[in-house]
Amino acid sequence: MSVFVTQVYRRFSDLDPLGHVNNVVYLDYLQEARLRALMQIDYTDTLKFSQVMAHQSIEFRRPILYSTDPLTIKVTISSVGNTSYRMKYRIFNELGELAAEAESVMVCFDNDKAVSIPDKLRSALQSILEVE
Repeated sequence: MSVFVTQVYRRFSDLDPLGHVNNVVYLDYLQEARLRALMQIDYTDTLKFSQVMAHQSIEFRRPILYSTDPLTIKVTISSVGNTSYRMKYRIFNELGELAAEAESVMVCFDNDKAVSIPDKLRSALQSILEVE
């Protein structure tokens, strides 16, 4: 199993009136972590097909408050199907406390329909598949 670790910084504009990171900003953090994970497996070629988000869920464990220290996001690949794959995320605050857990399902897409995951991407994803 490979775990991709990414650090992201909060911006003051990420905060809501209650002084913690707004729930919609978490999606931005997850997107950043997802892109960096794909870059680490050297797969950002999207000229031949696209990937679309089919599902995104987040379980908020504790509020994230403002800090100049980065958040840590750990990303794993939990399953690889024919046209889609699942990514799991764990977001930790600057104290190392679990702040949120999330999952996304990415679907390979071309000409308005789901297509098989390209061999190069499938191979890369399967090589880092989380084994439970």
